[in-house]
Amino acid sequence: MTGHDPIDPVAGRTAAEWDGLVDGLSALAVWPPAGPIVLVAPHPDDELLATGATLAAASDAGTEIRVAAATDGEMSHPHLSDGGRRHLVERRLAETDRAYEAAGITATRTRFSLPDFGAATDADGWGARLTERLAPLVDGAAVILAPWEGDGHPDHDACGRVAATMAGAADVPLVSFPVWSWNWDHPDAPAIPFQRAVRFDLDG
Repeated sequence: MTGHDPIDPVAGRTAAEWDGLVDGLSALAVWPPAGPIVLVAPHPDDELLATGATLAAASDAGTEIRVAAATDGEMSHPHLSDGGRRHLVERRLAETDRAYEAAGITATRTRFSLPDFGAATDADGWGARLTERLAPLVDGAAVILAPWEGDGHPDHDACGRVAATMAGAADVPLVSFPVWSWNWDHPDAPAIPFQRAVRFDLDG
């Protein structure tokens, strides 16, 4: 990531700008998988922003879903005091609870509470701790979902790298998803690897 926040509400891309590329993708052939889904979320709510409908479809089908939140997201507003950050964590968790309920998603959710933005200063150590804590959840998984490792936030990228390594070691399919990169990337010359992408079609 460069030295600025790539999420700019003015200069960032809009969803409509991506429609042409997304509409041209092949649809995901089989969903949900036959076994458990493991999703690695860098921060609480990333999984819903990126894959909420996909998870809801799997939940509706009775598929086991295991979600691991690597951090509590306390640094999303770095100017806050310590007390403000604690309040922010509580608020984000409560909002995520309500979002799961509204979407009808049943999942086993685990918080690792690693330092938010910690991968920016200690990518190897942060990733090692994530790997250790993820190992029990990955056991028996049919697929692992995680941010694309080029997404543009240190924690997102680290989660993507860890998930890719663990998926390879366990011989489990990996599905990567963008979160931040929708905003900083450019549809006319995308860095997101659309040549390997598929889309998930919503029903109704």
